[in-house]
Amino acid sequence: MTQDRCMYCDQIRERDPAYRPRRATHALGSPFPRCDYHWRFVCDCCARPRIFHGIAYCPRRDAMVCVECSPAERAVRRRFWAWSYYFSLRCPWHTGFHPALDRLEHEGRHPWQLHPGDFRRRRWMSPSDEIPLRWTTRVGPTSRVSDATVRKGWDDVAGWWVERYTEKGDINREWVIDPALLAIVGDVRGQRILDAGCGNGYLSRILARQGARVVGVDLSPRLLAIAKAYEAQDPLGIRFRQSDLAKLSTIESGAFDLIISNVVLQDVRRLDAALRELHRVLRSDGRLIFSITHPAFDIPPAHWVREPPDSDRPEERPFIAVDLYFDRVALYWGPSGQPELVGFHRPLRDFTEGLRQAGFVIVRLEEPRPLPEAIRRRYRQFADQLRIPNFLMIEARKA
Repeated sequence: MTQDRCMYCDQIRERDPAYRPRRATHALGSPFPRCDYHWRFVCDCCARPRIFHGIAYCPRRDAMVCVECSPAERAVRRRFWAWSYYFSLRCPWHTGFHPALDRLEHEGRHPWQLHPGDFRRRRWMSPSDEIPLRWTTRVGPTSRVSDATVRKGWDDVAGWWVERYTEKGDINREWVIDPALLAIVGDVRGQRILDAGCGNGYLSRILARQGARVVGVDLSPRLLAIAKAYEAQDPLGIRFRQSDLAKLSTIESGAFDLIISNVVLQDVRRLDAALRELHRVLRSDGRLIFSITHPAFDIPPAHWVREPPDSDRPEERPFIAVDLYFDRVALYWGPSGQPELVGFHRPLRDFTEGLRQAGFVIVRLEEPRPLPEAIRRRYRQFADQLRIPNFLMIEARKA
């Protein structure tokens, strides 16, 4: 492929010799040059650009909607050109679904094909010729991170963080983590449970509705304020407290039958101290069940290679690159343009050895996979997790 030809035009031409490839005008000098048709289009809902195969056109509204703003999406299994499926997005304005622009071009129904004037003025096309980062990540020494830094990070992101949640959590919690977690937890009726790192309290509410007596603790005052507001609206008897997991001084020893910590411990600065405190407040033979981002496949030390970097198609993520796994670093991350969170990368041994030294015995380890329904309804988000686990789950008992 020559650098002045669109990468997608060349892929289509390989399958359809009659297709007329276009010159690339965007991402020139990169391995992924693209033409106007196969560039990025601005969503009329969020005003952010999206790659052409991740955005659809509503002819009644004469507007674009991207995969993030659509209320639902489907991967429609129908071969065309170089692809075996296309994304179909539920219309946010009317009933029904709309095919993404790649499929519309194939059918001759792309808005630029239907309305040449829109093509001439490049309506909806992103004005930028570069591919921006979706998320920003950087690493630094752990010695420069304090508890106050971690707390401020969670307070700063509380707004956009909880926007991702429903009463069932975010999509990973709803479709991957929590089904496996709750299966391990089992019947909680009458049990005293600590939700360690409760955030907005969604899991505390699930457990309380199942009959548990729940206490939720979190480092962030802003997230706790949200949790308390939900409790005030729908009282379930949950008590929420602000506390660092490494110093649960307001909780007496042996107070809980079960401790659950859901995707939290990777963000705790003093992990060993936190595990000792969780051991202290757990009754004899009580259980600690926790999930974390997978130490081998989280960012860092890993990142998915996207070709091109803004692709929404899982098959255009050919592999995951892993390096510097044994480094212990602070990780600063967040959506581009939003405040950063700080967490920590540690090798898996830090968790298993920390548990042993705190007095726990590991009885179960799981690497949860998406539910089949998740793949059917959210193929774009979850297909990667059929290849590599994003999360790790451990059940341990107090020895």
